[in-house]
Amino acid sequence: MARGLGRNAVRQLLGLSVWEIELATTTGLLRRLPDRTFDPVSVRAAEADIEHFRRLLAAERRCTITEASARLGVSADRFKRITAAAGLAPVATEQIRKYGQTLTVRYYRAADVDALADHVHADAELRAAARAVSRSEAARKAVQTRKLNLARAVVARAEIETTKPTLDADCVRVLLWAAALMAAAGVWPGPLRPLQRMADPRVPPLTEMLRDARLSRTELEAMLAELTPRSVELIRLLVSPRDAEQELGVPIEMIPAELPQFGGHLLAPLLREAASSPPAWLLRARAEVELQRAVHAEERRAAEEASQRRRAERAAVDQATRAASRLSDESVAEMFGIPADVIRRLRPASGRWAADHVAGLLRKTPPWLRDESAARAEADRRRHRAERKAARRLSWRALWAEALGVPLDRVPDSVGRPTRAAIEAVRREPPRWAREAPPG
Repeated sequence: MARGLGRNAVRQLLGLSVWEIELATTTGLLRRLPDRTFDPVSVRAAEADIEHFRRLLAAERRCTITEASARLGVSADRFKRITAAAGLAPVATEQIRKYGQTLTVRYYRAADVDALADHVHADAELRAAARAVSRSEAARKAVQTRKLNLARAVVARAEIETTKPTLDADCVRVLLWAAALMAAAGVWPGPLRPLQRMADPRVPPLTEMLRDARLSRTELEAMLAELTPRSVELIRLLVSPRDAEQELGVPIEMIPAELPQFGGHLLAPLLREAASSPPAWLLRARAEVELQRAVHAEERRAAEEASQRRRAERAAVDQATRAASRLSDESVAEMFGIPADVIRRLRPASGRWAADHVAGLLRKTPPWLRDESAARAEADRRRHRAERKAARRLSWRALWAEALGVPLDRVPDSVGRPTRAAIEAVRREPPRWAREAPPG
């Protein structure tokens, strides 16, 4: 058996690269032996007709979608559509990791890709035919649209001729047409610019009609120039909704829609006439406003009365709760079996016997409430302590009066201990009682 040829020997004989040798082996153009060497017979056969071998190898070349689309001169998306239509499947797929994700790469035989040339040509013809049909359809629609627009322009021009106002026309009509002409022409002269801020729902339909008429900007500006002097005079007569409400005494929403107005603004002459001689609608509106005010006042009064009743009820409940939570000296004396005069002297600092406090004393009775003698001793002790505290307070007041040179009766009982630091602080910033009394 003949010995196989190594890869380097095959490369020298056939002039192939490593990947070309692997491709030839994969496609069967070269036969590989079990020991990974190459069959000399297949190598010699390829060497004998190297041009034919290279053509066969070129036909087996693997092309990605990008390479195949470039080979056919089409885009990648178009190549995908053509392969789907032709039913061409890739000969190999590969999963690669790139750009942080897993991509699937599909490979096609170069010969199969070249065989799609007829499909590419047919696809180009179909696309060209579709474009021609589309252009024809677009042209037909454009003709229809032009005819329709011309017909609408004729109708709109006729309507403009019959409805455009003259200089002595209705005030509101003049303002509406002036605003519509400015919007259609795209110009806002300074004297007429206030109309731009007054939105009126009747202006957009007029503007649309002017645009349908396909008038030139020169024609629109000429029509606007005719109405400008009258429009400027009318703008000066417009009254804002807030001023109209104050003048008429009713909200602007209650003013009838048929009353001449532009964007909620009324004309001053009509407003003065309505205010001086109120028509029926204004009288009804004022009566309704007064009725609403009366209803609201009654509602507020009823709410205030209800609130007062609730406050009175809460106060009564609180008072009853406080009364129920307090016990008299006699009741407490009876509970502990001690005379009432002694119990009176043993009241808490609050000066009353709260029910919760008495309940706590009953649960845990202190020694001074267990018998009368202990209670009297506690009462005497508290009296002596109060006397000592009063004497101490009196001595403190005397020291303060002497240190500050003020009468004793001006020193309050709540004054603290007269230490040296406290006296110096009071001298630096004397309180009201330590200041000199005004003469007289």
